[in-house]
Amino acid sequence: MDKSLTYESDDALLEALRKKDSAAFESLYRQYYRMVVKQVNDQGLPDEDAEDIFQEVLLVLVRKIHDTDFVLTAKLSTYLFAIARNLLLKRSGKQPFVQLDESIVKPLGVQPPETGPDEQEERINAVVGCLAQMEGDCRTLLLMSFYEKRSQVEIAEAMGYSESFVKVKKHRCLSYLRKQVKEHPFFKDD
Repeated sequence: MDKSLTYESDDALLEALRKKDSAAFESLYRQYYRMVVKQVNDQGLPDEDAEDIFQEVLLVLVRKIHDTDFVLTAKLSTYLFAIARNLLLKRSGKQPFVQLDESIVKPLGVQPPETGPDEQEERINAVVGCLAQMEGDCRTLLLMSFYEKRSQVEIAEAMGYSESFVKVKKHRCLSYLRKQVKEHPFFKDD
């Protein structure tokens, strides 16, 4: 990548974007466009849709960075990945972080209820609530791992981590989520 298009940190890149620096937009494109294309293609959509989604991601980002109370609490790549994911879910008619299948509930040791689907939905909603309260990078990592069924290599690439760090972080995040679920009032009697 051209030296003039690199920034020493995410904050430096965001500051250049706030100043409407065209090199910052080009850097953003070079660094993150392929990540969005992969995410869109993983959903079975063509590259043309990836271009549209990436443009929407940029619009959301530009709007957000101009908010006075905007604070980037995760890596920029994680933030952009989450925006793209939510846009894809919105296009497909699903609600972001609301519909969660059993693949994330089973590793937590939560047994399906014997009383019926209403209680099962309450259990899943309790787990989703615990998941929603987690830090952004943990939540993103667990969703990519269990919900999107991505490999550790794919997660490492998308989040900018090493593969071995993804393995350790996934274990820590899952352990923390298990602890939160066990402490949730809905599961205390189990």
